[in-house]
Amino acid sequence: MRVAPKVLVLVRDTAGYGAAIADALRPPPGLTRESSPLELPLGKYGLDGEKASVELLSFSDSSGSPQVTIFVVPDYKPPLAACAMNEVLELISSEATSTEQVLIVPFITRSSSYHHGMENATKASPVLHGAEIGATTDFTHLFVDGTTKPPTSLQIRTEPILCLLEMVRVLKMPTVLFVASGGQQQGKSSTVSDLEILQCVGEHLARHTNLEFSKESILERGIEKSPIIQEPWRELYG
Repeated sequence: MRVAPKVLVLVRDTAGYGAAIADALRPPPGLTRESSPLELPLGKYGLDGEKASVELLSFSDSSGSPQVTIFVVPDYKPPLAACAMNEVLELISSEATSTEQVLIVPFITRSSSYHHGMENATKASPVLHGAEIGATTDFTHLFVDGTTKPPTSLQIRTEPILCLLEMVRVLKMPTVLFVASGGQQQGKSSTVSDLEILQCVGEHLARHTNLEFSKESILERGIEKSPIIQEPWRELYG
């Protein structure tokens, strides 16, 4: 398996944002998009028989060289979350490329406490925040340019993202945490507000990865909510 220099890690969150973004990112002329399931055995972590099921999206040029890779990971809970993200990072790190690899980790929050903690917060339009984590590169600088730093009130409760961020800090892997916030707009439905924030996120991602964002795909397919992943072992503890 070949991994591109630009890697997006999206979580299939219960709100459906991660899956919607992955589906709406499309190849421009000259690139092709391929999707395939990826099973990551977790036996070495003492989870015999367990596997992490990840969706792999690869955007390649005419010579077959990958330009962008997207990992779509279920919203696993501990300990599966840490094991799955470690396996994903091992796959990325094992790929030797002439261009330094950069991770992009998008995250959308609609938490009211997040907005209350922001100065000059507005519910009229999405707000984009960017933070460079691990090592920095020209690309990470360019990606966060035009965004603001995440406020101190930011709380990420998505376990795979939390695990990933801790790991890339230790590994000093060039990473961008890309956070979008957006509240409910008065007089508008939740679906309209969701579409606006997804479009804002998708267009920023597409612009910096040389892909295209298809608003029409979200309009056609909608935003599908994902079930909460519950590992079988948790049933033993109620």
